[in-house]
Order: sequence, then C-alpha cells, then structure tokens
Amino acid sequence: MAVMIKEPEVSERFDLDDIRKIREYNAARYEHMTPAEIVADTKAGAADLLEAMKKRKPMKA
Repeated sequence: MAVMIKEPEVSERFDLDDIRKIREYNAARYEHMTPAEIVADTKAGAADLLEAMKKRKPMKA
C-alpha cells in the first residue's frame, strides 16, 4: 500500500528546522527510487528553488 507523503510547510525564515523537514520529506520520497531517479528529481527541483531564492528579499542579520 502506498503512503501519501505530505509536503513540508516551510517558514518564511527558512531555518534549520525547515531544512530538517525537507530532508525527512525527501528521504521518505526517495526510499524506493534508484540513484539515477533521485539525481534527476533533484536537478528538476533545483531550478525552481534557485529561482525562488533569487526572488526572496535577503534577511537582515
């Protein structure tokens, strides 16, 4: 039986807790994928992430 994996909710700050949520989400998604499928999926998602990061305003320290 396939388990539905809910996408993690990421905060506006994008802190270490958000990174942990994303890593756990990806680990569950990649459990039954081959290494080649994981790399292809990562490359496909990287373009979207980089574009979103460029649009975000930098945080003040």
